[in-house]
Amino acid sequence: MKVTIFGLGAIGSNLLVQFVKQYPDFEYVGIDFDKVEERNIRTQAYFVEHVGLLKSAVIRAVLQRYARKIKYTHDLRKVDASFPLKGPVEDDLYIDCFDNSESRRILTMFDPISQTKDLNILHLGFSPFYTAECIWNKDYDVPGDVDQRQNDICSMVDAVGFINFFVNAALLNISEFVGNKRKSNFIITNKTRIKLL
Repeated sequence: MKVTIFGLGAIGSNLLVQFVKQYPDFEYVGIDFDKVEERNIRTQAYFVEHVGLLKSAVIRAVLQRYARKIKYTHDLRKVDASFPLKGPVEDDLYIDCFDNSESRRILTMFDPISQTKDLNILHLGFSPFYTAECIWNKDYDVPGDVDQRQNDICSMVDAVGFINFFVNAALLNISEFVGNKRKSNFIITNKTRIKLL
């Protein structure tokens, strides 16, 4: 199976590491053109020595700490409507871990109706109020942008446990798809914990 992860921040980088631990023989693509910043070290999968380096390139070194032979490539292209999402679609998985609505909206434009078969696009995201969602493309509505004055959950040290909890819950959900082709959605909040959709 080929797994493409869009956005290698708090969700995407940690998810990729857990994915490689569980499925070391899969083929992986990481898409992100940001660099690792000092503030990323606690909430993301990077280490101090990675500060200033491209996330999508340096994550390979992190992955190699868990698997000697990994099939990983990185992509620095900006994702727009011309970005190629194509088959064999039943074996490919696309995971949106972007942190902005514009990029998320672009991924939803790869509408299954216009494809010969359904594309497997899963959206994973946070709000600043300890809410996380894991929703497949056909059921997904792109949220509005978060108010820039709000705290960014991805850089809040207090949120590390919540981030890791969500990433592992998302991987359990993805494992259901990998093993049984079953797609389910869920939302986790600080109050209700888990709400099935």
